[in-house]
Amino acid sequence: MQFDYRHFHIDCRARHADEGVYYARARITRIPQKNEHFQSHDSGDIDAFSNEADAISCARLWAIEWCDEAASQMSNEASSK
Repeated sequence: MQFDYRHFHIDCRARHADEGVYYARARITRIPQKNEHFQSHDSGDIDAFSNEADAISCARLWAIEWCDEAASQMSNEASSK
C-alpha cells in the first residue's frame, strides 16, 4: 500500500517470514522541498501478525504516527531559527 501523507510518501508492506507470520514494515520518504536532500526512513520489522492485511494496517498506523512526530520536530526546528 502506497500513499502520501503530509510531505511524506509512505510504502507499507508485510514481510512473510519462514515461521508463517507477517511482519509489518514501512518505508517513509520525505518529498524534498527546494534545495533539500532526498530523505528516507525504513522502519524495519514493527510487529508480527498472522495475516498480511493486519500487518499492513499496523505499518500504516505506525508510519502516520512517525510522520506526525517528524513534522512536529521540523516545525519546532523551523520556528526556533
